[in-house]
Amino acid sequence: MTPDITIKDLSVSFETVQGTVYAVRDLSTTFHAGRISGIIGESGSGKSIMGMSILRLLPNTARVTGSCFLGKDELYTMPLKALRKVRGGMIGLIPQNPSASLDPVMRIKHQLMEAILTHRRADRKAAEQQLAVLLQRFGFDDPQTILRQYAFQMSGGMNQRLVSASGLACQPGWVIADEPTKGLDAILRNQVYTVLRQIHETYHSSMIVITHDLDFACRLCDDIRVLYQGHLIEQGSAQEIMETPLHPYTLGLMNAMPRHGMIPIPPPDPARLTHTGCIFYPRCPRASARCGQESPHEVTLKTGRKVRCLLHA
Repeated sequence: MTPDITIKDLSVSFETVQGTVYAVRDLSTTFHAGRISGIIGESGSGKSIMGMSILRLLPNTARVTGSCFLGKDELYTMPLKALRKVRGGMIGLIPQNPSASLDPVMRIKHQLMEAILTHRRADRKAAEQQLAVLLQRFGFDDPQTILRQYAFQMSGGMNQRLVSASGLACQPGWVIADEPTKGLDAILRNQVYTVLRQIHETYHSSMIVITHDLDFACRLCDDIRVLYQGHLIEQGSAQEIMETPLHPYTLGLMNAMPRHGMIPIPPPDPARLTHTGCIFYPRCPRASARCGQESPHEVTLKTGRKVRCLLHA
């Protein structure tokens, strides 16, 4: 049985010439097995940093505090040898940047087969057949030709689908998908949606999907978490987040969707930049004087939804 992933008091910071910068701050949440959980927010909100922290794939310059459990196993203190069995085997990764993830001087076949041969102990012929089926699901009509080629011979969209296939190759219990539809047109985005949904239903894979594509998140995910400046500010079911967002920032994200006319979230008010309260205070259209002085705590409503906003305190 696939265990839950539980993050407790996660903070990730980097030292810069301007001082300490926090990419994620005091984040606690549980991703429940058997579900597809979405993470949404603007660029720089800490979505990918949070996702990469689970597998300890952040650069050495990152300072990480807190804990992360896969069931009863604490990943942040787990020996590297044991963690390597978790990566790919128990938790698969679909990375955001395929050009940095695929080796340009190694054939696609060898790169995608590596995970299967390492974690599944399959022979090469069986591994190649498994990959061919998976590539066909991702829209490659001639997978044998693709497997013989190199990443530089592929388009950006093709490479994105290839790294998606790589992350799912071992049928892991968990998959972290970081922008799986990035750079894809509407037809290919729908194809990726279909494959992820099939993988989830066929192999019961649990997923954490990090995305800017709100339509994709609301369509694919069971529940959604909203990040702003490294803080988890709202979480609930995808339908609840989509239809009745509670936090003003979440409402701004939903209003910024193209079908709603792309109404922008207000820019920071210079008069509010110096404050000690809510992180969204400088941009919030519903802010009061209290919001500039008091930092809100996470509130759990009777419905089970969670929000970090004084409007609901």
